[in-house]
Amino acid sequence: MFNFNVYLAALGLSTSQIVGIGPQNAYVLRQGIGRSHILPIVLICIVADVLLISAGVLGMGQVIAGIPGFIRVVTWLGAAFLLWLGIKSFRAAWSAGGMQLEGSVERDRQRAIRTILVVTLLNPYVWLDTVILIGSVASVYGSHAAPSFILGSITASICWFAGIGFFAGKLAPWFKKPGSWRALDIIIGLVMVFTSSMLVWNYGLNH
Repeated sequence: MFNFNVYLAALGLSTSQIVGIGPQNAYVLRQGIGRSHILPIVLICIVADVLLISAGVLGMGQVIAGIPGFIRVVTWLGAAFLLWLGIKSFRAAWSAGGMQLEGSVERDRQRAIRTILVVTLLNPYVWLDTVILIGSVASVYGSHAAPSFILGSITASICWFAGIGFFAGKLAPWFKKPGSWRALDIIIGLVMVFTSSMLVWNYGLNH
C-alpha cells in the first residue's frame, strides 16, 4: 500500500544524496551544456539509480557490505579512474581543444556511454549512498513500505538527472566564450582529483 509520508521521506533523502557536484553530476552537466548524447546518459544514470536503490531497499546493502575486500577493491579502481578523468580535464583546459566552444565534451556515443557507466558504477560513493545508506534508512520503515520508499527515491533521480541533463543546454550561450569552457574543465578536474583522493583516504586506507 502506498505511503505518502514514506514517499516524501525517500524523496528528500535521495535528493540530498544526489544533488551536489560530483564526478557523475559533473559529467552529465558538461555533456548537457554541449548537448551531446544527453538521452542515453540521463537514462543510464536513472536506470542505475533504480537498480542500486532498489537493491539497497530490498536488503542487498547488508550483503555487499559483508563481502570481504569489496569496498576496498571498488574504491581503488574508482579512485584510479577518477584521477585519470581529472588529468584529462586539466589537459583539455590547457590545450587548444579546451579553448573551443565544445571544450572536452565527448562527441563519440560509445565513449560517452562507456564513461558515464564507469563514472557511475566504479564510484564507491554511488554504492555507499544508494545501496548502503539509502537501503539502511529504508529498513527503518519496514518491508511493507519498500515500494513507497523506492518510488520516492526514483522520483528524485528522474527529476535531478533529467533536469541537469536536458536543461543544462540553456547554459550553452554562456559558454560561447573560450574561457568559460576552460574554467569548467578546471573545476571538473579539481572535483575528480578531490573525489579520488577522498576515496582513498576514507575507504582505500581504512578497509
